[in-house]
Formats: sequence, C-alpha cells, structure tokens
Amino acid sequence: MMEFLVGVKEAAEILGWDRRKVSTYHLRGVLPKPVVTLSSGPIWFRKQIERYKASKEISITTYYIEDEIVYECKQNHPIKETSYSPDEIKDSSGKYSVYLKKDIEQLKNAILEKNPLIQFFSFESISFLHELGILETDVFGMYTQQYSFTNMETRNG
Repeated sequence: MMEFLVGVKEAAEILGWDRRKVSTYHLRGVLPKPVVTLSSGPIWFRKQIERYKASKEISITTYYIEDEIVYECKQNHPIKETSYSPDEIKDSSGKYSVYLKKDIEQLKNAILEKNPLIQFFSFESISFLHELGILETDVFGMYTQQYSFTNMETRNG
C-alpha cells in the first residue's frame, strides 16, 4: 500500500473537505501541483497536502531575494516582485522566511550534478521550493527521479 500517495478522496479527508471542493481547488490551481495526473485524477504526495493544510493554518510570508530584487512567493502562484529592498526585509519583524538566489543556485547545481548530499534534503523542503516557484519544474523532476518512491516512502513515512 502506498500511503505516501493520495488522490482526491484522501486529500479531502486530510483537509476536512468534500471531494468536490478538492477537485474544484485543484482545477483552479490552488492546491499543490500533483506529482502525476492519471485518468482517475490527480495524485499528490501525502506530505504536499499536509503541508498545504498547515500553511493555511499559519500565515508566513516567503521572500526570494535575487541580487537587489525581493520577490514575494506564495504556493502555486507566480512569484511577484515587491518594492522592498533586501535590507528592509532583513530589518523587518514578523513571520516570514527568506531564500537567497545563491543558496537556491547551489541547491539546483547539487540536484543537476546528482550530488549524493542531496539525499539529505527533505522532500518536503524541495517540494515546497517548487510549489513557491523558486525551484523550476524540470529541476524538481530531476530531483524526484533521482530518488525512488520507496526511498521517499521510507524518509516521509
């Protein structure tokens, strides 16, 4: 049994919604990007749906800083340039997380070079960066291909 994968029914149970709401939110692009879409519908990793639920319960803004440009990132939305400077973000107080371009570039290179250290990054973290639009879909795809579903089930289960 692959308990680390969920469809619409299981996602609805996790979120406390009915199946129609899950389907509607999926079609609107509100839910995380499914790992695959089969004829029976979208399939997600359980952790994607659990993280989506948790993110709705606590509101933390995520910023991505590329040189002097600060972008605001929201799950499954295009990243949006802000008028903030990097210093304004670093000096502000509040609930937020910041990712820097140089760190993301190192992560991408590690994935592309199939660096064995990448196995120590959690799938949740890599998936989160993908859902925020910080990590490109092709790089995320390479990451998921490098690790079998069995390994993900063991790490996430």
